[in-house]
Amino acid sequence: MKNSNNFVNILFKSLQMYVMNIHKFVAYMAFPVLGQILGLILIGAPALYLKDVLPELAGKYEFFAEPSKQLALVLLVILPGLVLMISAFWKYLVAYAALNSMTHSALTSGKVYDFPAHNGLVKRYIWSYILLWLMISILSLAAFNPFLFILGGILFIYFILVFQVFTFETEAGVVNCFTKSFNLVKGNFLKTLSLAVILLIVAWGLTELCTFGLSKIVDIKSFAANLSWLIVATEPVNVLNARLPLMLQITPEFISRALFGGLVGFVVFGFTLPLRSICWTLWYKKLAGKKNTGAKKKSSKGKKQLDPEILRRANLKDDEEV
Repeated sequence: MKNSNNFVNILFKSLQMYVMNIHKFVAYMAFPVLGQILGLILIGAPALYLKDVLPELAGKYEFFAEPSKQLALVLLVILPGLVLMISAFWKYLVAYAALNSMTHSALTSGKVYDFPAHNGLVKRYIWSYILLWLMISILSLAAFNPFLFILGGILFIYFILVFQVFTFETEAGVVNCFTKSFNLVKGNFLKTLSLAVILLIVAWGLTELCTFGLSKIVDIKSFAANLSWLIVATEPVNVLNARLPLMLQITPEFISRALFGGLVGFVVFGFTLPLRSICWTLWYKKLAGKKNTGAKKKSSKGKKQLDPEILRRANLKDDEEV
């Protein structure tokens, strides 16, 4: 019962810390989340515009008749958006470790402050951090295989604390981050899974709530209409529609709704990343503390207790020799 209460307390303590400092977390996550969206817009909008303009430019100016020149123009136009998106994406990745450090600081000082200072950990171990994300990406791609989907989900839970291990045990090494996370979750798999499901439900519920509210303001059916028509007009989609039932046809409306829902979901999941980081940091500290306590008890039990009579005789023998 005690462990159950601790489990619930961790969830509510995380929510409390997140809600009490939500204005700071929103400001911290604004660029990593919105910067990626703005970057995609600055890439997609000029690219769609050039798709229609380039044929005219090639007809008027001989310079743009060469495909290499057209490609150079496209790259030049989308470069600002590409730089912005990559920069925001990197900040988003850094947040996975920085928020853990911030949580530890908040637990010791009682305040959430100086977010940039917590980014220093990643800067000091930047290549290890990149390797960590590379390994996570490879495992994630492998998990998309239908035959490995269940195994991937199980490993996801076992490796869910890798960022906490990296943050608080940087000397452990990248591979050991996975090993340590696996060992911490082992024996607490169902509780860790339950916590992950609860956090997923919270983010999903907020996504649905925001989507419903925004649907009263935004016309979802015509959202990104040009992009939708561009996708639907391609031959593979038309071939796919010919094989699908009528109620499952891929239409501009379907794509618009999917894009809108995906966009809202990305924003919600991005701005609630601090909540998940806080929760997993608290859960890591609880499991790590439990493991350390268990190791100390085991070490204490492993020591042989000498018989008092043997000690007495040994002392007598020492006195006689003296």
